Amino acid sequence: MEINFWEQRWIDNKIAFHQHIINPYLIDYLSNFQLQKQAVVFIPLCGKSLDIAWFAAQQHSVLGIECSEKAIKDFFKEQELDAKIEQSKTFTHYKTNNITLLHGDFFKLDPQDLKHVDIVYDRASLVALPEDLRQRYVNLLTQALPDKAEIFLVSLEYNQTAMSGPPFSVNHNGIIHLFEPDFSVNLLHECNIIESHLKFKERGLTYLLERIYKITRTTS
Repeated sequence: MEINFWEQRWIDNKIAFHQHIINPYLIDYLSNFQLQKQAVVFIPLCGKSLDIAWFAAQQHSVLGIECSEKAIKDFFKEQELDAKIEQSKTFTHYKTNNITLLHGDFFKLDPQDLKHVDIVYDRASLVALPEDLRQRYVNLLTQALPDKAEIFLVSLEYNQTAMSGPPFSVNHNGIIHLFEPDFSVNLLHECNIIESHLKFKERGLTYLLERIYKITRTTS
């Protein structure tokens, strides 16, 4: 799945994955993480998520990365924020106060980019990737994140023979396989949400399991 697929989705406004509310799981489960005041929150494949502004309102610094320039511009426009634009060798940086959104390819990040990150907030990143890219995604996080960084992960599981992604199905064992042994995987919550997602039910799904994980680096 190429970057231009997602760029076109934004251009065509085919963004059903975009939530128009703050993710309620932040309120319910963020307290499980060792988040200090003015932490650095990294949001991969961030789109124009309202959660960006929510973290910033909690006095945290937000670092996001997104392949769609339109999504980034839409975020700042809808939040009525003026972004300062800077160009580095790899990314275009859109910055204002405690929010920095990088326009570019996630897989071009390096440890220098993520050296200050305290927590990764992944609501819809891993499940946006097909199977052949998921291990690359986790490998990059493994190599680039500081040891202190925790991961707040939201995953989905469903019968993928009934519906093809994205979002893609990643079951519990799949999460463990991707992250262990470098990380410890702790399941915080599991719920079948199919009844509140009729568009998936209409496509033939009989269940849609949403899971919340706390993922931390293992100590050697």
